[in-house]
Amino acid sequence: MTGPRAPLDAPGGHVPDRSPEPPYSVWLARWLWMGAAVVGLARSLLQLSDRRMLVEELRRVDPDLSQYEVDAATNSGIMVALLFMVGMALLYVFFGNRMARGSNWARVLVMVLCGLFVCGTLLSLLTLGLAARVLPEAAMPSVAVGPLGVLLSTVIAGLNVAVFVLLLRGESRRFFAEAGERRRG
Repeated sequence: MTGPRAPLDAPGGHVPDRSPEPPYSVWLARWLWMGAAVVGLARSLLQLSDRRMLVEELRRVDPDLSQYEVDAATNSGIMVALLFMVGMALLYVFFGNRMARGSNWARVLVMVLCGLFVCGTLLSLLTLGLAARVLPEAAMPSVAVGPLGVLLSTVIAGLNVAVFVLLLRGESRRFFAEAGERRRG
């Protein structure tokens, strides 16, 4: 699951972690959580890879920008988005690993983030559906309404629902309760 435990005389003098292995539901929730991060990275990279669309969107928002300003804004936006994506992926891994070690605060945080993402996705889909009926097609932002982006967001929401449900299962709750007792006692 998480790899073999280190022996007592491990190099570097580290004492091995003696926490029990997480149950299958926590193990699966951890990997589905990280899978959602990978799908989110793929969705973001696909959006950022269409430079022409990003430039057109900037031109649509502010047609008075010079070509130099458009290029600079596009390049800096891509760089900031890439740095943000890497930071988010690292946080996903950190929270998933802490959760698998029995940290209840990480479990609660992951569940809250899953719920927020699912609610946000549902709200976005509802808003896009209503906006598509009311607004002319030229007014719709092309970044948000691509069918692949909607599909990947739906996949991420499905993974988040699965993570949420797995973390509410009985063996998951017992694992986190026992881990909390071990830390206190």
